Amino acid sequence: MAETSPSTRNQDIPTLLTAIVDATRRISLDDAAAKLRMDKKDLFRIASQLQRESKIKIEAHFLQDPDLISLKQPAADAGKPRITPQEEIDLEEKEHKKNLLADQLPEGKYTEVDAYIINAGDMHLPVRIIDTGDYVYHYHVTMPHIDFVTRALLDETKRALVGEIRIEGHDILDTEKFAKLKAKFLARSKEKLRSVLKRASNEYIATLSRVLVNEMIGLGDIEYLLADANIEEVVVNSAKDVVWVYHKKHAWVKTNIYIPTEDMIMNYASRIAREVGREITNLAPLLDAHLITGDRINATLYPISTIGNTVTIRRFSRTPWTVIHFMDPDVRTVNTEAAAFLWLAIEYELSMLIAGGTASGKTTMLNALMPFMPANQRIISIEDTRELNLPGYLHWIPLTVRPPNPQGEGEVSMLDLMQNSLRMRPDRIIVGEVRRKEETEVLFEAMHTGHSVYGTFHAEQASEVVDRITSPPMSIPGSVLRSLHLIVVQYRNRRTRQRRTFEVVEITRDETDIPQLNTLYKWQPRTDTIEKMYPSVRVKDELELFAGLNEAEIAEDLAGKQKILNWLQSQNIRGVENVGRIVTEYYLDKETVLELISEGRNPVT
Repeated sequence: MAETSPSTRNQDIPTLLTAIVDATRRISLDDAAAKLRMDKKDLFRIASQLQRESKIKIEAHFLQDPDLISLKQPAADAGKPRITPQEEIDLEEKEHKKNLLADQLPEGKYTEVDAYIINAGDMHLPVRIIDTGDYVYHYHVTMPHIDFVTRALLDETKRALVGEIRIEGHDILDTEKFAKLKAKFLARSKEKLRSVLKRASNEYIATLSRVLVNEMIGLGDIEYLLADANIEEVVVNSAKDVVWVYHKKHAWVKTNIYIPTEDMIMNYASRIAREVGREITNLAPLLDAHLITGDRINATLYPISTIGNTVTIRRFSRTPWTVIHFMDPDVRTVNTEAAAFLWLAIEYELSMLIAGGTASGKTTMLNALMPFMPANQRIISIEDTRELNLPGYLHWIPLTVRPPNPQGEGEVSMLDLMQNSLRMRPDRIIVGEVRRKEETEVLFEAMHTGHSVYGTFHAEQASEVVDRITSPPMSIPGSVLRSLHLIVVQYRNRRTRQRRTFEVVEITRDETDIPQLNTLYKWQPRTDTIEKMYPSVRVKDELELFAGLNEAEIAEDLAGKQKILNWLQSQNIRGVENVGRIVTEYYLDKETVLELISEGRNPVT
């Protein structure tokens, strides 16, 4: 094409630029600016607009030449870029003056309800809960602002990293190996970005690197939500809707995060499925799995979910709760007296089921009771997905089920693991959740053979537990059910979003096959307190029969346990390891531990 004359300044520059690109197929921004006798910045703004109209495509080649930006013909399927370019881009200063995490205030009128900071790796992100007059609150998190030029740099860095770092299957299945893999990606991405952005700050490079890692081996923007300890559920309903979250304080809220395409939602689900040896396709459109963090994930594909692909993530606490968390005055799930009684039951190997409705805290309560187990006993846990987290010093073997592969082979079911666990000489067996008749039969068979068994069960009351177990399809005889000592029921108030231990019930023995229930503790909704109802019959009798404890000694034991629990709460000692070590010291030398606590001294220091 002939050199453009000065008269072209008064002509349609976008049309001329499009014609130049069509004629040359690819041309550098420098050459195009020279032909049109224009400033590069002005021409870049015009090129950006043409790209949004799918008339040309802009490519940046930062890793080969930081100054090279080329213009070329768009692909046949080119569409609008997800991120709009900034109107002012200083090509000379490049990226080093930008603040990716400048606080981004929500637009429009709103009232701020809550605000805090979350730590997402190297980033500290402001979160605002706002009331816009909508039916629900809105969750606004400040995320790194990535403009077009930065996005081009990140995309090219991704391609380079994919060719350099090899990911093995075991790297994404093992927590420690996955952490090392993440660290390797972070380090290499920082090196590559630094080689291009020589004047950028360390904070800027760290932020870009974290964005890269989230996108390459994480769940993109969803990772920011998973970094918030206040969130229990993250829900993607479709590409047409924003991501929703269930907030501990504010229930369901809308976020300012969205997944732009259905394909991207499906890609997230497919990648997670591959990581656990499963697949999710149109023929198999349902997925239940768990992330390396332990979070549980469910995915469904269109048209099973008629408005689009869905992903639901149940986020589990990164620091497991203990009974001390439940006793906190701001939580009040259980009181000290009931907690001490449950500790007594765990110590003396009484079997129990933790029942409750969905999201009532069944598994959390089960996990909170586990530090009360003696360190010199072997514990086998069996779960669909790994949720339990016991103290490291316990003799604990965690087992998880394995679904079949796409060919329908290799399945290891809950029943298989329960039957196998009986051959592993366990002292205690923990079952994540009991659902089926066969599993229930093995569970009670284990109790009959002298094992202490603990598990969770879906039921709203203790009487409902008995009805479900003794009625079809489970149909467990009442005489067998009496092997179970205690039922602890958890309750979640959907209106106030509070969780409470609804009742602690013992199953008593009599001459008939019909189990009798004796309510020991019950939550009173009017006063929001847990009150003692009736004295124990079966637990008291069995402790006297098998442990030689009379009623006065049981009362003294409970008083000592309450004293320790109150001291732990007063000292804000609530970590699973720290609580467990105090309990272990108590089992080794009760008198000394109680004496030291009376003096205000820590028994393990």
